[in-house]
Formats: sequence, C-alpha cells, structure tokens
Amino acid sequence: MWIAVVVFLVLLALCFFAYCKYEHWLAKKLNPYVVAYQSDHNLENLKHGLDRWRPWALSKHSKNIITANWFSALLEQQRWTEAEETLEQFLHRAKNTQDKLGYHLLREDYARAIGDTELEKQERLLSEQLKTQLGNKKGESRIPASAKESKYAFFCWLSFSVGLALFGIISNIATGDSILGSFGAGVFILGLFSFPVCLIWLILWLIRRRKEAAK
Repeated sequence: MWIAVVVFLVLLALCFFAYCKYEHWLAKKLNPYVVAYQSDHNLENLKHGLDRWRPWALSKHSKNIITANWFSALLEQQRWTEAEETLEQFLHRAKNTQDKLGYHLLREDYARAIGDTELEKQERLLSEQLKTQLGNKKGESRIPASAKESKYAFFCWLSFSVGLALFGIISNIATGDSILGSFGAGVFILGLFSFPVCLIWLILWLIRRRKEAAK
C-alpha cells in the first residue's frame, strides 16, 4: 500500500514540476517566430506560428503573451480593424485588475500608433491608477495572478498530501496493521513529500519580506 502511495506522490510531483516549467518551454517555442517576424515582417508566418502553439497556452498568462505579440505586429502593419477586434477580445477575457491593466496598456499602444494623443493620455492615466491599486495590495507581486496561482498550488499540494497520508493510514488499519505502525508510516510519508515544499515556500516568503522591508 505505502509503495503505491510513494509512487503516486512521485508522479504527482513530476506533474507539478512540469506544469511550473511549461510556460518557459512555450516561450522558447514562440520565440523563433517572433524573431523571424522582426527580420522579415511577414505577418502570415507569425500568425501561423502563434496559432500553432495557441492550443498549448493553458494559462491566462501564456494566452496574454501570445495576444500581446500578435497585437504589436498588427499595430506595426497598421491593421487597425483587426487590432480593435483583438482589444475587444482581450477585454472580454479580462476578469481581474491585472487583466484590466494589460488591456489599458495595449490600448495605450494602440492610441500611440494611430496618433491619438488624447486617448493615449487617458489610457496612461487609467494604467497608472490600476498600477497603484495593485501596488497597494499587501504582499502582491508585480504579476499578482502568478503569485496567487503559486500560493494556491502550494496549499493544494499540501492538502492533497495530508489527505493521501490519512487515506493510507485508514487503509492499513482496515487491513489489520497496527494503529501505531500505520500512523508512523503515514507521518513519515507526509513529512518526506511535504517538508521540501514547505521549506521552499518559506524561503521564498522570507526573501519577499526582505525585499519589502528594504523598500
């Protein structure tokens, strides 16, 4: 029973590690198309490359990166109608303050591209207000959505480890093992897989507190 629990936790840890690294992998896949566009300014090739990897953009952050690259290319090519449609789609997906900030930053770029100085000033003012709101939130990072996702992932991992250890203890007791032995094995497995995660989270939290205190 405990061997199966250990194997499952190892597989889960590998899946969690892969999830944390996939955005870096996706950025490396997108980079050649962006670099190629900067050289030949071929919008169709850029669109083909972004659309090819768009289904792999599982997080909102990855989708926003793809949208920002495509939007910049549309502005450079003066494709105003498509740029406006992209802005509308981005606004429709905006669910929090960080998303709204991204929308107004893109709209500021759009106003600058079409030469509308009044709209550019308006969007810059809205962007500064949203940045202030984000900065006033205690413990919030430059990209709060990513920090929040990391915290949720940590607590989900910890909760699942506790639940799995309890399940193993109850199962072992039900099959006739001693209560003390089953409990000891459960605590050992829980500590083995939870302690490194807790330690890493604590170190990152201390680093963040030091940076805040230094400001």
